[in-house]
Amino acid sequence: MHNLLIHNDNTPFIKSFKSSIQFSASSDIDNYISTDIIPKIKAKTPDIIFIKDNLSSNYLELYGFRLAYHVRFEEKLKFVPIVILSDLDGFTLNRLESSAKILFTQNIFIIENSKKAFDDFDVKKMKSFNEENYKSKFLDLISVEAPENSSSHSIANEWAIYRWSKYLKVESEAIIKNREKIASMLYFKYLLAKNPIEIKKKNGIQFVPRPPENSGKILYIDDEWAKGWSDVFEQYFSKNKNIEFETFEYDFKENNKFTMISSIKNRCLAYNPDVVILDLRLTQSDHESIDVNNLTGIKITEIIKEINPAIQIIMLTATGKSTILENLYQHGILGYIKKEHPADIGMSTKESFDKLKTLVDKGLDKKYLKEVWEIQQSIKPFSPDIKIEVDSVFEILNSDMKNRFIYAMFAIFKVIEIINDKYFEDGYKKATWKDTNEEILDNSTKNKIQLILNKRLHLNNQKVYEGIENIIKIRNNTIHPKHGKIEIIQKDSIIEWFKMLQTILEKIEK
Repeated sequence: MHNLLIHNDNTPFIKSFKSSIQFSASSDIDNYISTDIIPKIKAKTPDIIFIKDNLSSNYLELYGFRLAYHVRFEEKLKFVPIVILSDLDGFTLNRLESSAKILFTQNIFIIENSKKAFDDFDVKKMKSFNEENYKSKFLDLISVEAPENSSSHSIANEWAIYRWSKYLKVESEAIIKNREKIASMLYFKYLLAKNPIEIKKKNGIQFVPRPPENSGKILYIDDEWAKGWSDVFEQYFSKNKNIEFETFEYDFKENNKFTMISSIKNRCLAYNPDVVILDLRLTQSDHESIDVNNLTGIKITEIIKEINPAIQIIMLTATGKSTILENLYQHGILGYIKKEHPADIGMSTKESFDKLKTLVDKGLDKKYLKEVWEIQQSIKPFSPDIKIEVDSVFEILNSDMKNRFIYAMFAIFKVIEIINDKYFEDGYKKATWKDTNEEILDNSTKNKIQLILNKRLHLNNQKVYEGIENIIKIRNNTIHPKHGKIEIIQKDSIIEWFKMLQTILEKIEK
């Protein structure tokens, strides 16, 4: 039987082992174990691994237990029995080192660091340990804490980038660097064991994230863009050739908040995106703030909405606080995507992709609202009543209310009626021009507005006349549907009618 010893020249009976590896403590202990010690262990193909509990000059640095965890998370070594050599008993070790709880898992033993204890060790104590009981006899009995020098935000970013890039099969310098870190850190090894990435479904079909189906322009803003997120999103959106994707490549750490926000505003003005994927926290001060309204992502949202409130914003965030997430909607965002933090139990990468697709498609579907807003801003109503109706068009269309196109059509039609009332006094089956008292026998909405266009505004615009006929026809069919069927209103019709209204009101103003 091949027994292997891992030591720091602190075991007096080294020659009793078939082979040994000397451990030299490093400042980056996880990386050293993963890139140096583990490959050496695998090369020796041991049947039993003996590990000295302390593997450095500091007796209280019980790196032996950390190494034992690394072994258990290594696919080719995870079922190999491990024996801890120590001058202390298990009870004392558990008081000194939380990772000593591994002693209570399957086929992990502790013996005295002596030749006699080694000779007396009975291999028959070993129990069956395999894939079937790996979870119940090991994973469910232990926990590995995140490194103290790693923030919750950085962990969520690294973990989410790793998982998203795996599903999308992204290969880039930043992704490889992230992957190497995940592969070496004990905490991430633990997470991968607890939350394996299942590329294939139970029926054997491979899961492929579906890209959005609509077309448009997407701008991505995140201080973590260069760590792999930009590569992930670029790969994802490249699957739809009708989507134009751009990352705001910016050195967030080297510039102050004012300069950063100003640069983002200028980029939005120049690029004119339909959808912005925006990180909630973009500066170090954001991680120290408890007021969501002061977060940089919120400030940028407000600026983007000032440019054009129809630009749809999808917030990207690592926070898991429900109070913050719900508060985001008060600032007019379309929705949010969470960067998967390991603490979010039940959160699925597949569900994140599905939610992203849904939100982006919804956002791109609303891109026509940018033009609606621009038309609305250019209209100068001659009365408060017209302003109310004109302003309501965008508000209605930007909502999720049912039949919003119908209500928007009614608002535009109402303006036509207000214009008619400006020029005509209605009577029974007839109307009178207010300026000449001349009567007309046909007081229908269509006849009155056409007379106004022709005789008072001298507007000779075929598109306007066609628009008038079209909106009146659809309005009447909506109120009195033929065969109970309401006519479907398209986005293009709304824009056409709104432009028609713009032309008429401009002529009235002149």
